[in-house]
Amino acid sequence: MPLDDALARLLAQALPLPGVDTMRTFDADGRVLAHDLVSALQVPPLDNSAMDGYALRCADVPQPGTVLPVSQRIPAGRVGTPLQPGTAARIFTGAPVPEGADAVVMQEECSAEGDGHVRVQATPRAGQNIRLAGENITRGSVVLQAGARLTPAALGLAASIGVAELPVARRPRVALFSTGDELAMPGEVAPEQLPPGAIYNSNRFFLHALLQRMGCEVTDMGIVPDRLGATQDALRAASQDHDVILTSGGVSVGEEDH
Repeated sequence: MPLDDALARLLAQALPLPGVDTMRTFDADGRVLAHDLVSALQVPPLDNSAMDGYALRCADVPQPGTVLPVSQRIPAGRVGTPLQPGTAARIFTGAPVPEGADAVVMQEECSAEGDGHVRVQATPRAGQNIRLAGENITRGSVVLQAGARLTPAALGLAASIGVAELPVARRPRVALFSTGDELAMPGEVAPEQLPPGAIYNSNRFFLHALLQRMGCEVTDMGIVPDRLGATQDALRAASQDHDVILTSGGVSVGEEDH
């Protein structure tokens, strides 16, 4: 049977795993998201400053060199009062832009006059250095889709919308074994003692590592002898409490292939 046909037949019979685990977002790296993650808030929650500088009204700075009184100081984490016309507010990166301001001029383009005033050395434009509310994430939007592999970036995204726990798919339980009387294990048989016709079971190492990297819970059942009864016993045992059985060897049609 061609590989593509075999794979298509296998996937057509595959069923989604039952059960969903709830994990702390902090611990969910590498897991698979079970349901869409929908944001309950917008990010940023308010218009905020992208720079340290001065929030003001463009209409109050008709030309470079305009001097304005500084009416308030707004650090990150605090909300200022509405900006009075003809004044500026000292503002810092991430702080909410006060009502009435329509631009932020970075501090490198301003000079403090030392008497509670600031000289604005550049002509501002509306919206300058302001990050708008909901610019990154809108309320009700799907930020991560079901089936997504959770990466560090995805966990940071979930945390940015206040999600402390995530629904994740249960890890697949996979039974792994190899068949073949010719197989030997590294560490159990030294290279100089390898019998004629024997080979090391490299597939066991490759498949085990691959499954673990994919997030599976792997049961390594070792090497099964080239006998029909032994293969049947291994398959019966593996089928009791595993979601997937993965075998290596015995794939031809010879008398030793079961």
